Amino acid sequence: MPARWNGWTTASTAANPSHDLRHHQLVRGSGCEVWDIAGHCHLDGVAGAANTPFGHAHPRISDAVATHLRQLTHVDETLAAQQPAEELVDTLAALTGLHDVVFVNSGSEAIEAAIRIAMDYWRHRGQPQRDTIVAFARGYHGCTALAAGLSDLPILRTEWAPAPRMRHVELTPHHRPDEPGAAAALAGEFAAAITAAGPQRVAAVIVEPFLNVGGGIVLPDGFLTELRTVADSFDTLMIVDEVFTGFGRSGYAAFAVNAMPSPPDILAISKGMTNGVVPMGATCLRHSIRNQFGDAVLRYGHTTSGHGLACVAALATIDLLRTEGLSQAAATADWFATDFPQCLRTSGIVELRTYGVVGVLECDSVERALAIAAAARQDRESSLIIGCKQNALMLTPALNTTPQQLRTMAAHLKRAVENTSLYA
Repeated sequence: MPARWNGWTTASTAANPSHDLRHHQLVRGSGCEVWDIAGHCHLDGVAGAANTPFGHAHPRISDAVATHLRQLTHVDETLAAQQPAEELVDTLAALTGLHDVVFVNSGSEAIEAAIRIAMDYWRHRGQPQRDTIVAFARGYHGCTALAAGLSDLPILRTEWAPAPRMRHVELTPHHRPDEPGAAAALAGEFAAAITAAGPQRVAAVIVEPFLNVGGGIVLPDGFLTELRTVADSFDTLMIVDEVFTGFGRSGYAAFAVNAMPSPPDILAISKGMTNGVVPMGATCLRHSIRNQFGDAVLRYGHTTSGHGLACVAALATIDLLRTEGLSQAAATADWFATDFPQCLRTSGIVELRTYGVVGVLECDSVERALAIAAAARQDRESSLIIGCKQNALMLTPALNTTPQQLRTMAAHLKRAVENTSLYA
């Protein structure tokens, strides 16, 4: 019988009927609610794949996409321009402060483009020896060969993936965001890594504002600004990966980098860009980096880069973000900061922490985290879908989830935690 082998699963998992996800097949959704093929409703606590900031089937986005579908399918961006793509460049520039944009199809591709651009930038400046990237060991920047090589997470290690030279920064003891001086101390670890690698060898530093796959790690306030200072002092590029945190997930702005006095050199974005309607990502960069290329070709691109339908979906999503989404994100972030920690204090939970529209439950083991996530879905009439990153459970709902829906999600999660702890 033909079988789909899903990403991030083992061959044995894919072949085991007990792990067959087809009985969880989802057929429709509205907001933060989704229904499976049997008609059961589930609360979507992960916003699709953290890529539907305004939930499922939002009419303003769906209508914009439907209208475009009747007009034009796609054009090769090397042969002709299209109005939605040109408008989206201007819109992103206004949001990010970065005025050159490379369109791609995913977060991994956005990082791939960012690293290629950074490396070629130094070659065009006559410094080809700059071949080293400094990053968090627990960072995650995608699963293409180059992007995966930036991380030191065990799940991404292979024997064959090519990668730039790497210097990794560990979090301990600076991952406690409330400790005085934590931001400067953590940025100092990057300075030490650059010094150890040799400043003349370092092409860029790359970080996420919040370590998603790395375990739901909250970084100190002001860390990005401190790291900007470090990068400037060593004359190296700063790349920020906002694939996860962008488009309101950070809670109080469109992007976490909006809180910096000046933007990074390169910004990678994706996930919430089109509200999950069409795959899309982008690499945004400073004019000074593009100008260094002169007449040299950017040796990177995809058939569907800057797809018109994706650009229309992105424009509709950003319009929604501007008109009501940011206020909704701020209100939801306030709920997480004040109410979420009060909901879930019980045995087996090492730490509760929040970041914008994200709630994290760090468990005492991977096994407990997986058991809680499974228990949250067992009530087929009112189950909760929640993410699991190593031993951390993560609630990442849509930005416009109502207070009542948030309380219901928390109640389901608390019941799953308590029921699981009975058998620990």
